[in-house]
Order: sequence, then C-alpha cells, then structure tokens
Amino acid sequence: MKIIDSKDKKLNSTEGSILNLINTDPDFFCSHSIQEVSKQSNVSPSTMTRVCQKLGFKSFKSTQMFVYEKSRMQNDYYKLGDDNTIQEIIHNVRGAAMYTINETLNSINSKEIEEIAKRIYSSKRVMIFGLEQQQISANSFVLNLSRINIMAQHVSNIHNYVQRTIFFDENDFAIFITRTGWTKEIIESIKWSYNKNIPMLVLTADREITIEQLEDSIDISNIHIIETQTINNDKIKYPSISSVPGEMIIFDLIFNIIVSQNEKFRDMFKKTAEISLNWNFEGKF
Repeated sequence: MKIIDSKDKKLNSTEGSILNLINTDPDFFCSHSIQEVSKQSNVSPSTMTRVCQKLGFKSFKSTQMFVYEKSRMQNDYYKLGDDNTIQEIIHNVRGAAMYTINETLNSINSKEIEEIAKRIYSSKRVMIFGLEQQQISANSFVLNLSRINIMAQHVSNIHNYVQRTIFFDENDFAIFITRTGWTKEIIESIKWSYNKNIPMLVLTADREITIEQLEDSIDISNIHIIETQTINNDKIKYPSISSVPGEMIIFDLIFNIIVSQNEKFRDMFKKTAEISLNWNFEGKF
C-alpha cells in the first residue's frame, strides 16, 4: 500500500528514490528533519523541498504531516490481521472496504471523470460488460441510469456483448469491468469496441496488467482506464470483495456528477424525496 502514488507524476531517478523512501519507511521520513532525510536520500535540502512541491505539497513539513496521517490511517484501519476471530474479520473487511473507497477516490482525475460523465449522459446507449462479482456494480449502475432515462444494459458474456453492440458507434458508450485485467472475454471485447470507435471506460483493479494486455492492439491514450484500488495481502486476499466497493463508488460518482450538473435532474430527485416522505409519514403522495 503506497502512501503517495506517483502514476500521474513524471519523476526522475532521484525523485523516484525519495518517493520510494516515503512509501517504504514513512516512520523515518516523519520523525527526522529535512537535513537528515535529505542526507539519507543523498540529496540537498533544497532538492528535497522541490520534490515535495512536485508531489503536490507546499513544503517538506506539509508533506510530513500528510505522510504521518496517511500512514497512521493505514496502520489503524488498512493493516489486515490473521482473520482468526470475528473482531479480526470485522476489522479486515472494514479495512479493505475503507482502503478501496478512499484510495480509489483519491486517485481520481477530476477532469477525466467529468468528461466520462458528460460522454455517458450524451450517449444514445450505454453497455456495461461485467462478470461474476462485477455484475453487482454493473446492475446497480444500470438501475441508476434508468432513473434519468439513459438507455443502459448489462451483459456478462462476449456473445451477448457483440450481439447488442454490433450497431454501436461513436455516439454510444461501453464500460468494461475487470478485476484482474486478464479476463480474455473482456480484453477481446475492448479491442473489438476500439476498432468500432466506441468510446469506453475500463474499470480495473490492476491497471498495469490491463494495459499490458491492450497496448499492442490499441492506443491506450484514446480510452479511459480507472484503477479501483484494492488490498492484496500475502495472508488474506480480498480482491473479489474489495473491488466491488471501488466500482460502486466510481459509478456513484459518475451518476452524481450527471445529476448535479443538470438542474432538471436535481429538481426531479428533490420532488422524489418529498413524495417518499409524504407517503412514509402521511400515507399519501
């Protein structure tokens, strides 16, 4: 589990080594002065300050404060135990879910997610391809989209996907959900859709493997790929469980962006809430 993710930052070898120190030994980074940390990293204090600023912080001290809070949270909530007691199971499930939701949202690019929401809202049709556990999040998103009259469907095999999207084009939208990045049906469907110029979003718990499977066939920069962050620990593995909260939170985020940017939808949901309250407390609409 990383304290600071560098996937959107282009770091040279020196900067990368400082980030590696932060992620591997946060206690040392937080408990020593800038002079001591710089010496450990074989850089000057001014270089250390510059790297902290490049990572998005105002100063070395503000970086320390962030790393301290983040590492404490990981120790308190995200560190998984042996799973031998009910309390440990509760702790582990809570930690896995909290990690997935927090880290997935923290890694979101706001401009990209807004663009995805706009594309989905303006699409003629939306098709969501998800297998096994991923059918849960797919069906939930289809239900939400139907509430704002967006035509959406979920499929769970390549045959149905191809049959239903044969007439799709650049005016439609496809969403693929893959936990491992290895799923052949998903990967081949993405390639097929790319060749038909269908805009798409790929939700994956392993961005690196997914890109490896696709980059020889398609231009990765022309599709949206969002990684759902999950805990994968040597003793306990929760990927099939913890990926679902990450998928659900992304879909909820997209849905809320669509609704919040459309006054008609905001008014509609306000009236819906009023109707529900009237029915529940007064027995009438």
